[in-house]
Amino acid sequence: MNKISYTDIPVLSQKTRIKWDHIRQKHMLLFPEGLLVLNPTAQEILILCDGKHQVLDIVKLLSNKYQLHVEGDVLDMLNKLVEKRLISLT
Repeated sequence: MNKISYTDIPVLSQKTRIKWDHIRQKHMLLFPEGLLVLNPTAQEILILCDGKHQVLDIVKLLSNKYQLHVEGDVLDMLNKLVEKRLISLT
């Protein structure tokens, strides 16, 4: 069950940030308990978690960019990050 709605605005938690890893040549999501190595799609989702885009905006932007139905993937990722308190919703 989704914990977020299309009108929620996701933003990275205060202690969470995205950083480029020169060794892996990938972006990472850093947080106090560890890190997540991001694939390009996850990176794009998190960059859009800027406090300006609603969940629906993120889904539409990425669906248009990739010409695919990405709604389920975006919602799943955002729900997991909310559960882990790596992003918050406004």
